[in-house]
Amino acid sequence: MFSSRFAVAAAAATAFSAPAEAQAPGPTIIVWSFGFYPRPIVLATGRRVTLTFQNRSGSSHDFTAKTFFAASRILHGDAANGEVELRPYETKSVTLIPQPGRYGAHCSHFFHKQLGMSNQIYVY
Repeated sequence: MFSSRFAVAAAAATAFSAPAEAQAPGPTIIVWSFGFYPRPIVLATGRRVTLTFQNRSGSSHDFTAKTFFAASRILHGDAANGEVELRPYETKSVTLIPQPGRYGAHCSHFFHKQLGMSNQIYVY
């Protein structure tokens, strides 16, 4: 009898908890002189995700994706003017709900894009 009550309680707790994928963190986007990782960034349409931007460089960089951030619903964090600005060794997070599409991203600092700091974001 005790074990059946325990099983019912466990099933009820599982039924009312959030799905595991909703609780999982999104990708960490590594920024360095001069690149981004992962390449490309792949996200699920309409699923809340937290993107963590980690600058592993002693120089400032940004992650500019104006169309992507404009199309997304930003829930937490700052992507003012479609970019995340990072000081040396700084980490920032942005939580959002992305919309389907293919988006370009790059570092807008002088000549950084040409040196390899560009990426694609695919939202399926």
